[in-house]
Amino acid sequence: MAELSLTGYVNQMEPLERTILERLAEAKKIQQTNVDLKTIWKECGGIAPSDFAQAWSILDAEELVHGELYATAEGIEGLGKITAKGEEALK
Repeated sequence: MAELSLTGYVNQMEPLERTILERLAEAKKIQQTNVDLKTIWKECGGIAPSDFAQAWSILDAEELVHGELYATAEGIEGLGKITAKGEEALK
């Protein structure tokens, strides 16, 4: 599979993936360390933990986020942050 440019990827990004990046970027303005992914998940508005985990894994594979995510049927746990590449994707 041919590698997409960052612009090409951003154009194909799902709304949930963009929302996660936006929330992480906002959190980074307040604190430079990893943020609680449970908070980010809740801010995404009632989505299933499995959907959040899937979007996170896609963003992680593209190196737009970094961190450890643990999903259960009830919720999300873990710490993570947006990468410089992730910030660039939002511009």
